[in-house]
Amino acid sequence: MSTRSVRDAAVATRLRRTTTLDVPEDFETWSVEDLADWLHDTEDDPQVSDEDFYQARKAVQMLGVEDV
Repeated sequence: MSTRSVRDAAVATRLRRTTTLDVPEDFETWSVEDLADWLHDTEDDPQVSDEDFYQARKAVQMLGVEDV
């Protein structure tokens, strides 16, 4: 297991533990495009709090999506 995959798994685990978001089990393995799509859907969900969205955006950026 690479250092990156350990870090990515930690990012996803933290997001699951600190938000009420539904974060899929394989979230940290998604492509940049899939992560960006998920974040966009999360932003459009009226039930997602501003804080949860902020945490989601931060996690997606840590997983390699730069333009969010």
